[in-house]
Amino acid sequence: MPSLEMIGITHGPFSARVIPAWGGRVASLRHAEAGDILLPITASEFDPSNWPKAGGYPLFPFHNRIRQAAFYHDGVRHQLRPHPALDGDVMHGPAHQRAWKVISSYGASVSLRLDYEADADWPFSFVAQQQIDLDEHGLAVHLKLVNRSDDPMPGCFGWHPYLAADLSASARTDARNAYVLDVQNLPTPAEPLARQSEEIPAEVGYTLHFRDWTEASYSPKRGWDVAVTADPVFKHIAVHRTEGYLCLEPVSAAAGVLNLDQDQRQARDLTVLKPSEAIAGSVRVSVLSTG
Repeated sequence: MPSLEMIGITHGPFSARVIPAWGGRVASLRHAEAGDILLPITASEFDPSNWPKAGGYPLFPFHNRIRQAAFYHDGVRHQLRPHPALDGDVMHGPAHQRAWKVISSYGASVSLRLDYEADADWPFSFVAQQQIDLDEHGLAVHLKLVNRSDDPMPGCFGWHPYLAADLSASARTDARNAYVLDVQNLPTPAEPLARQSEEIPAEVGYTLHFRDWTEASYSPKRGWDVAVTADPVFKHIAVHRTEGYLCLEPVSAAAGVLNLDQDQRQARDLTVLKPSEAIAGSVRVSVLSTG
């Protein structure tokens, strides 16, 4: 069982804990006045197949669901190891289920690296990197994916936070378009629809997929707002809500993109990395005083 070694970082009113061995997770993010920003991880053990619904973790080299744990690339069918609880599917990539190496740690910053060798969970070798920083605004996570295989590799990436927001917190995003979803809450091939409201519903148990956004935010308590922003490479955002948390997940491609036809993948922003080619970008969680 991976160890519970934690690294603490601080800056001004912010503090965070990182657990490298638990998939490079940010286990907590707290503001001295606004309280918990990420729902803190309280578990004492880590099961890679039943990961904690708390903290925040990296999504490499794909996110969301691959149906029947299989996809085609360059005419070759790749069968992955199915998740035992997903009826033959697989979800969110293997990087957050592996132990990460600490490259550096000091003050308000932690740098992590994962050297991934091709296996039954993903057929291409890659390097994933995280630079996790606190500053006067909050948390910044810089993510980088490098293809280490000898062949072109399809891939996308993102970050998955569990924000400490119950249903009383008003939430919104300026995303301009929403995907039409199927029964598994995955985007269908239909063209996205223009959104009529910025509101994120205060309801339970749904997942929504948006694109063309710059900010998603919520108000956890009077006098404070929390905003999630990201570099333009993260053109898409997944939203999931329960009674106890809100997930605002910036991602570089539409959910389910690896199960689409080849001509649809480019339109949904799947990247194909040549050997040694990289894709990178940053996600930020900012805490704002509203007076």
